Amino acid sequence: MEHEQELRDLTVSAARELGLTIEEVHAEQFMRYLTHLIEWNKSINLTTITNPKEIIIKHFIDSLGVLIATSFQKNSVVLDIGSGGGFPGIPLKIARSDIRLILVEPVRKKCSFLNSVIGLLKLHDVAVFNGTIEQYAKQPLRHTIDMVVLRALKYKEIKEYIPELLATKGKIVLYRTEIIEEQEIGKEFHLVSETAFILPQASGKRVISVLEKNSQ
Repeated sequence: MEHEQELRDLTVSAARELGLTIEEVHAEQFMRYLTHLIEWNKSINLTTITNPKEIIIKHFIDSLGVLIATSFQKNSVVLDIGSGGGFPGIPLKIARSDIRLILVEPVRKKCSFLNSVIGLLKLHDVAVFNGTIEQYAKQPLRHTIDMVVLRALKYKEIKEYIPELLATKGKIVLYRTEIIEEQEIGKEFHLVSETAFILPQASGKRVISVLEKNSQ
């Protein structure tokens, strides 16, 4: 892997371009995460991006984009659907250790990786659910989630399962490349905000759409 200090500096500077501050301890966690991801990716398809610098920008920093789009209350319960290699959930947990995180991932081997990362980084209040969102929604967990983050899956494919999971005024955060159309939102939610930005090093456009659950 390329020189670690260079990659560490890139992580800090790229976050700064988005107006975010990464502490030294968090930069160290990102480096350990990066090394672990690259090693596991040799045998498990966690990401098609293999260049360390691109992983930092297109996975780590992109995941943190939600932090400039909306606020998190301390001890918020965040549900990451289709977590895969841990994006966006693990980067968010590194940056905001005070959130409670649930990672939903149907592929068992990817769940093994997620649990390995959680142990490696000594992350607390993180749970991994091996299954689909359909299976997760069948659990007795009605109205306990403060925020759902969705990066890997399409909103229309899972939105029917979300209202019963979200707490009052719970939010869905959608990682998109274009603004959301009104007809896409559905009657259970309303649009709170949309934040557009260009990823550092001209790595693509990102739009973060924040939806809030309507009051009953």
